[in-house]
Amino acid sequence: MLNSLNTKEESLIKLFLFSFFIAIITYGFALTNFTLTIDNEIPIFPDYGLDLGRWGQNLIRYHLFKGHLQYFSLLLSLFLFCVAATRLTNLLKFQGLSAYIFCALFISFPQIAYQVVFGMMADIAALGVLLSVLSVELFLKSHDEKSITKKSFQLLSVALILMFTLSLYQAFIFVPAVIYAILFFQNTFKESFRLRDELKNIMLFVGVLVSSLIFYYISVKIICPPIEGSGYLSSFVSGESDNHFLNFCSIWLKNLVGSFYYGGKTFFLVSLSSLFLIVRFVLDKKHTFLRIISLFSILLIPFLMSSIITNGYHPPRLYLTSSLVFAFIIIFTINYFKINKLLSTKIILVIAVFTNVYFVTNLFYSANKIYKQDKNIAEKIDAVIQSKYPDFFTTEKVIYFYGYFPYEYHEKFRLKNSEIFGGSIFVWDNGNNYRIVNFFKGADVADYKMIDSKEKFDQFKDSINTMPIWPNHESIKMFNDVVVVKLGNQKGLPLYFE
Repeated sequence: MLNSLNTKEESLIKLFLFSFFIAIITYGFALTNFTLTIDNEIPIFPDYGLDLGRWGQNLIRYHLFKGHLQYFSLLLSLFLFCVAATRLTNLLKFQGLSAYIFCALFISFPQIAYQVVFGMMADIAALGVLLSVLSVELFLKSHDEKSITKKSFQLLSVALILMFTLSLYQAFIFVPAVIYAILFFQNTFKESFRLRDELKNIMLFVGVLVSSLIFYYISVKIICPPIEGSGYLSSFVSGESDNHFLNFCSIWLKNLVGSFYYGGKTFFLVSLSSLFLIVRFVLDKKHTFLRIISLFSILLIPFLMSSIITNGYHPPRLYLTSSLVFAFIIIFTINYFKINKLLSTKIILVIAVFTNVYFVTNLFYSANKIYKQDKNIAEKIDAVIQSKYPDFFTTEKVIYFYGYFPYEYHEKFRLKNSEIFGGSIFVWDNGNNYRIVNFFKGADVADYKMIDSKEKFDQFKDSINTMPIWPNHESIKMFNDVVVVKLGNQKGLPLYFE
């Protein structure tokens, strides 16, 4: 018995080490090249994330890590994702080569890149996935518990773990849902499958999820300050759509064929595999309806967030579970059709992993080029200020950036549909002074102070129209100890006091 346990542990350790090796290969460029991407320039304050109801993120990002941690956050994230992948193989009963390929597909799928590119979300994203996996494991363990007291305690523990997971990022509610949908799908292939028992377990699991949502809601009311006006989360549903359902269907289909965002191309393997599975289910005539419906749910749930968004902005980071679905369906299909030992299958899988690595590397490489371009521009602006107004650096160094660069300014570096990876600090938010000033500091160019009063702004606002735009030398002028930099002719994001 002891030897059996040791062998299993040893197998899991080897699987983890393999997964971590794949992770290092996939994110090698990102780990070794400093890149200040959008949002990573924003400092972490004591109330960070509380206005979004993310008190767990605040606990980790501010209280534990005291702000951004370049390199470490990404490395820790990869470590946690690999632990989650290893646990998932055990939960989904994948063994041998199937387990190794599952981990490689899961870790390398580029959707994870859209999570870890955010310094404040990198380790949070991985921790949320891992906690979701552990919560499902604990829920399944409660099935075997005979004592009502212990069983209730275990279910309460699951709800509390999921509550904390939601406090990291609310979209994590979809992770345990997808995992359980996958488990139900797998159970339909067992001889012991009984629909009545499965439905009871599903209702119980839904009850636990609802309880976690209630606990989370209560925790937000206790811990987080009340939100005044419309916030970040409500902005996603602030727009109007005449064909809301059709728009969602269009986005879902684009995701299924891998054309919605850069790096999703290999997801078409999932759609292709699903079509083969459906045909086989129909021919087998056993639990056909249940299997097709559950498979449909697995393909749908990862992208459900887009069904409630009306402002037209669908960032890839919302599709948290697409990497899990990607890896699971491919491995399940290979095992179901018993083609895992074919040389052609192994070649296709290796190509899929290397393609994913290429996409991830290209994403971070393009972001790095944009960052270097932005930093170069920032250094030139700072150099002009130093040469024209040397006395400025002995004062408060109050600065104001008017306007923004056209979107096409960085087109030669940008990958199509790469969202945050294609973002320039001089373009994002149409010229956000808060972001730009923090970028100068984060990129170690200059420590400026953002203009903070309407009185100072009113002193020069009427003079801006006559100024030329950057890179003209006269696009930088000082007005009563405030340096104004005109980036474009169109006014950017209003200042907080406007």
